[in-house]
Amino acid sequence: MTYPKLAAIRFETGDVDGLFTDIAGTLLNNGHRVRGVLQSRGKTGGECHCADMDLHAIGAARTFRISQPLGNGSHGCRLHPGALAECAAYLETELDRGSELLVLNRFGRGESEGRGFRDLIGQAMVKGIPVLTAVRPTYAEEWRAFGEALSCDLPMDQSAILNWFNHMTGARHAA
Repeated sequence: MTYPKLAAIRFETGDVDGLFTDIAGTLLNNGHRVRGVLQSRGKTGGECHCADMDLHAIGAARTFRISQPLGNGSHGCRLHPGALAECAAYLETELDRGSELLVLNRFGRGESEGRGFRDLIGQAMVKGIPVLTAVRPTYAEEWRAFGEALSCDLPMDQSAILNWFNHMTGARHAA
């Protein structure tokens, strides 16, 4: 069986960020070169009553604040496109250092509109680096159009994801 190098965990609820953290930790502890970012949210509060969103580089002491305060009356997306672009540029240089897997917290609005991590995903694919991300139902159609025959969906299950990784890399002891 051939496994596509582009995979997404479809989720609506559940702790996908915790799952990514566990997977990255397991692979790093087993000597694999994993690059990418893990998302965390701060406490809600402040003038707009929203939680700050940060992306933490895997295996590095680098954090990107990807949310921006838009004020109390804001109802739109608080994503900071400039910070996301800075993070993507950083990850591009990380891929040049070598990687067996690129983990990206989401394929979301930016990616569905041709921005965000979309170009980075393409660069990883050209370099033969498998990409793991997560997709909410809101962006399922855009994900399907983007990945076409090059992608697969994975369940929110660590064993299934590590199995996919093992098949992608020929790794024998990832789990």
